[in-house]
Amino acid sequence: MGTSDSAPLIRACWLSWLAIETVDQAEVVEALGLADAREATWADGVELIDEVAHDEEEPFSTVVVIPPMQGWTLVVGPYFGLPYPQQTAHVTDLCRELSARFGKAQLFFHSEQNDGEAWLIAERGRILRRWISEYPALALGEPFGVERRLLDAYGITGKPEDLDPSSDLASDWAATWGDCWATTVAEECSINPTTAAADTGPISSMVVAAAPTFE
Repeated sequence: MGTSDSAPLIRACWLSWLAIETVDQAEVVEALGLADAREATWADGVELIDEVAHDEEEPFSTVVVIPPMQGWTLVVGPYFGLPYPQQTAHVTDLCRELSARFGKAQLFFHSEQNDGEAWLIAERGRILRRWISEYPALALGEPFGVERRLLDAYGITGKPEDLDPSSDLASDWAATWGDCWATTVAEECSINPTTAAADTGPISSMVVAAAPTFE
């Protein structure tokens, strides 16, 4: 389902988001421990998403909760960015815990600046796959779905994290070069927020909130 002129597409130079398989936006806010929640129009929320992605001082302080999309609720902000070293372990554990509570939880990072791609797919408390193109050594699980199909097309029978970095295969394969973007994986596994609209239409409100701090 696409958006209308009154509902601009969600995008940012660096787009990080969490996807949870539930339509209960309030339960997501509670589960994440978000504070100071306030409603924002769709247009204002989209604008804020890009602003927060460019915030060099406090990029992890604010998140935006999207109205339900086809059975999923998305929460957007660098706070959920797998490639940010200070966030990786925390959001990985968080996603695992959320998948135990809701059944499925996923993390994605997509760069329009060719800075890499990342995703984490968790179900029922178990991580099926984590891939961070900038940090192959942090990969977990086995490639599947579109990632596996494209690896096969490149003649890579194993996992990209096991390739010799100096090999021809390694130089040929990267998530961004192989047409395997986070948005591509999200399209197959849950929701691609750059192309989808809220279930309730373009006038739906987003929720802006303060992300919790962690040690």
